[in-house]
Amino acid sequence: MDYFNQFRILFKTLADGEHQYIYIIDESFFENYEMSEIKKGNIKIVVSLDKKPTLMSFVFNLEGSVNVMCDRCLDYFDLPITNQFQMFVKFGEKRIEQTEEILIIPESDNELSLTQYIYEYIYLSLPIQRIHPDNEKGYSNCNPLFLEKLKEFSKSDKKKEETDPRWEILNNIKLN
Repeated sequence: MDYFNQFRILFKTLADGEHQYIYIIDESFFENYEMSEIKKGNIKIVVSLDKKPTLMSFVFNLEGSVNVMCDRCLDYFDLPITNQFQMFVKFGEKRIEQTEEILIIPESDNELSLTQYIYEYIYLSLPIQRIHPDNEKGYSNCNPLFLEKLKEFSKSDKKKEETDPRWEILNNIKLN
C-alpha cells in the first residue's frame, strides 16, 4: 500500500456534512521529499471537512514538533509547531488554485490528495529564524563550543573595525 493513500479524500462517496481525519506525520512522510530540510518530525494533524453540494471547507490543525537545524549553532533540535489553516475547494471546469486558500477542481474529480497541502502547511508553520529555545535559566541551549567561537570571531571583527584607518578618515569628513 502506498504511504500517501491515507491522505486521499474520496469526497464523491462522502455524505454532505462534517467529517474528521486524523494524521500522524513522522519520518515516513518526509522521506518522500528528497530536498526537504525536515527529515524527522512528530506532528498530529486534525483535518475537519465540511462537505456541501458545491463547496468543501477544510480546516487543518497542526500540533507537534519537527527536527530542524539551528540557524545559530547548526545543531539539530526539535522545534514545536502549532498552527491552523483553512482551505476551500470549489467545483468548476478545470483545476485552478485561485488563491492560497481557494482551490477549484473539475466536477469530474472524485478524490483530493491532501499530501502537498500538509507538507506546505508544515513549512508555513516554521518561524523564519529557527534557534534553540532558551533553557529555564534563560541561557541559550545552542552548542556552547560554537557560541564560544562565535564570540571570538565577533570580538576580532570589532578590533578590525576600530583599527581600520579608512573609517577614521571618513568619520572626520562626516564631522566637518
